[in-house]
Order: sequence, then structure tokens, then C-alpha cells
Amino acid sequence: MKATKKLIMLLAMLACMGVSAQDTVIDETCPPQFPGGDAALINFLNANIVYPSQAAQDKVEGKVVVQFTVKKTGKIENIKVLRSVRKDLDDEAVRVIKMMPDFIPAKQNGKTVDMLYTVPVNFKLFDEMEALLPSEDTAADVPDDFQPPMFPGGEQALMLFLRVNVKYPPSAVKRNVQGKVVMQFVVDKTGKVTEIKVAKSVDKALDAEAIRVCKLLPDFYPALENGEPVSVWFTLPITFKL
Repeated sequence: MKATKKLIMLLAMLACMGVSAQDTVIDETCPPQFPGGDAALINFLNANIVYPSQAAQDKVEGKVVVQFTVKKTGKIENIKVLRSVRKDLDDEAVRVIKMMPDFIPAKQNGKTVDMLYTVPVNFKLFDEMEALLPSEDTAADVPDDFQPPMFPGGEQALMLFLRVNVKYPPSAVKRNVQGKVVMQFVVDKTGKVTEIKVAKSVDKALDAEAIRVCKLLPDFYPALENGEPVSVWFTLPITFKL
């Protein structure tokens, strides 16, 4: 009788354990993902953000935190700024978020679901550029009546152009690569920038970024010799500093 009672109690305990196991649900949640992952998201932001010119002139920096809903379809809705810096920076962050492609939607227990997603958009001005270096090709024996080429608006405008347009390559950030890439190019008689080359290399990624930005340069005022426009080499150092 006692043995039977013990067996009944054991079976009851096993039954309870079985029910408990059936009622336990493992919550498997996979958050939304930008196509290609975080690295692709960083590259997208770097490629598309345009630093507002007034904010650059005012030297305003900061991190705008943007939140939105990634729908079951992967589409982005309900974009809002959680942390503001300044209206022009906020507006630029929202503009770029609106350009994003569809995400890979979130999944919860195997089913696609709507989910909030937060992206910090960091606005950081490129470091102050060093004074422009005279090119070795033009520095020697410069005649008194020679006038060098000039960026529209002068050297300060060129510094601002670089601050706004240079993007630190994510791969270089990851590898903690820094240094000064010295670029050279010809400003021809019409003021166009041609024959761009790296005079002093630092790293493949930094060199490529320096070349990209030099290709964006607008026409210069050409150099003048005896009042006539001439083609000359121009040297531009671009310092990448983390």
C-alpha cells in the first residue's frame, strides 16, 4: 500500500513537470536589421549625410538620436527625433533615415513583427586642416608676378569644404588608422582640377577617401603669370585624426 502511494506521488510529480515544460515558452527575438548589417548601415550614413553648411560654419557638432518603427514588411514608419542637437542637424538626420532601403524585419518566436529601431547619427566635423603646402614643382623660382590658384572663397572656404565632405572610412576607424595624406593635382588654365594623385600615402582606405574628395572640388580661380592663366600643380594635405 505504501509502495503504491509512493508510485502515485511520483507519477503526479512527473505530470506536473510535463505541464510546466509545455507551458514554458522560449522568447526568441531577432531585432530588425539593415541589409548587410551594421557596417553597411554605417557606410550608408557616411555616403549620404551632407553636413549642413551653416552648422559647419558655426562648428556645431553632436549626436542626433532618431527612432522609427520597422514594420513587418521592413518599411520604415513613424520617424522621430529622440535626442535633438540643432534643427538643421536634426532635419538632415531625418532626411537620410527616410532614404534608407527596407530593413529585414524583426522576428519574434518565428513570426515577423513591428519593432522600434534606434539609430544615433553622429555629426562630427573633420579636424582643422593644416595650412596649404606649396608644391615642390611650383615653389622654386616663383616669379614676382605669379599669382597662385585660389579656391573660390579662399583658404578658409577650402577648409570648410574639406570639413563637410571628408568622411572617415569605417574600415580605417576599425583599424585605428590615422595620418596625413598629401594630395597633388593640376589646376589647369580654366581652373579645373586634373591629374589627381597621392603624393604621400598613409593607408589604402584613407588615400581613396582623399582622392574621392579631391574629385569633388569645384573649379579654382586659375594661377596667373604675367596676367595670363597658367596650369600649375597644387598640393593639399588632408589629415585624418581619430
